[in-house]
Amino acid sequence: MDDRKRNYMLLFSDAVLFTNAMTFLSVNAVITYYLSYLGASTFEIGLANSLVSIGAFVSQPIFAKKVMNLSSKQKPFVGILLLQRLLFLLFVLTIPLYAVSHPQVAVVLFLAGWAVFSFFIGAYSPFYMSLFAKMVSDQKRGRLKGYSGGIGNLLALGSAYGIAFVLEHVAFPYNYTLLFSIGIAFLLLDVLVFALMREEPDQVTKFEINYLQYFKAIPAVFSSNPRFGSIVAAFSFMVISHVSLAYYALYAIRSFHAAGPQIALFTAITGVINIVGNVVFGLLSDKLGHRWILVISAACGCLAGLLAVLIPQLWVVYVAFALSSLGLCGYNLSSGIFIIDNVQREKLPMYVSVNILFTLVVSSAITVGGSFLVEYLSFYTVFGIAGLSGLISGWVLYRLDAKRRQSVRKPGRLPF
Repeated sequence: MDDRKRNYMLLFSDAVLFTNAMTFLSVNAVITYYLSYLGASTFEIGLANSLVSIGAFVSQPIFAKKVMNLSSKQKPFVGILLLQRLLFLLFVLTIPLYAVSHPQVAVVLFLAGWAVFSFFIGAYSPFYMSLFAKMVSDQKRGRLKGYSGGIGNLLALGSAYGIAFVLEHVAFPYNYTLLFSIGIAFLLLDVLVFALMREEPDQVTKFEINYLQYFKAIPAVFSSNPRFGSIVAAFSFMVISHVSLAYYALYAIRSFHAAGPQIALFTAITGVINIVGNVVFGLLSDKLGHRWILVISAACGCLAGLLAVLIPQLWVVYVAFALSSLGLCGYNLSSGIFIIDNVQREKLPMYVSVNILFTLVVSSAITVGGSFLVEYLSFYTVFGIAGLSGLISGWVLYRLDAKRRQSVRKPGRLPF
């Protein structure tokens, strides 16, 4: 097997392993239940959710600079992943010691371990996208992410059943110790996947920049590449359109008195959409291009918000949730690859990092703001903003092609 086929299969395995690992380490489900069992406050549970975004945001400048100065990314990335996962395993081993006798100490230990874990999440996009762009040809990127995402989510349904079985049949705190350990085991196998890859070194020009200079350089990134600025703007509106996903279930409960079986349907819809959406979008992206997948995703977000506002029926809530989930699926599949297609390879880590920064800030702000809008105005306000944002995102992405056709290509330069 040549290196390209080997790397392709390993990247495929990475997506499957990572999806199932994060099912066992789901911050919205397993971790929230664990902290609730310990008697954690609402603030502490909310902090656990926020640490993922905070950690990734804080560490972006550090890892982006590091990637840009490395001719070979694979081995340093393996070291970072191994350190992240072994450190979190140390926390997991403390669960039987403190969860019963000192639950508040167990909460603090979890938050500390999760904060360290989340800090290293900032390395994922700059390192992964650099390796992905190098190891997978243009024609196979969408199909790879689509098929691997579909299979990963299909297997994750089995993982979800396994989680329910362990929580029911294994006593506390050993149930959570086992679940977190299984998640880490999958993540350690994922480290092995990256260790087995074979990478050709790049020619790099050393890029010296400190933490503060990283933020000062962002305006220059946009001014030197206006097309990238339009992409980030479109992606920022796209993540705003996804904020409604956090409120459909609550809307169903408060407005239509949805009960347990009806709420469980949201989980089933998510699973089906992630499986089918990844496969279909993966196939279409290689034929139509990733810009069109993103335009379709934005249209799904727009239509979801419009339906939720115009037709106040429970069945419409499910349809809107499915459309929003499909939009998120398309965004997750194509957004990173679309950036790869539109920036110079040597600048990719910086550009990916800047996009992550902006979309993280926008997503966090609108999620917090959405809770106030629901509390003091209505759900329709949030759904309306989400729908309008999807429309704006789709229009910006659609117009990008017109701008490209009007541009004049110059030898040796990207047509921005």
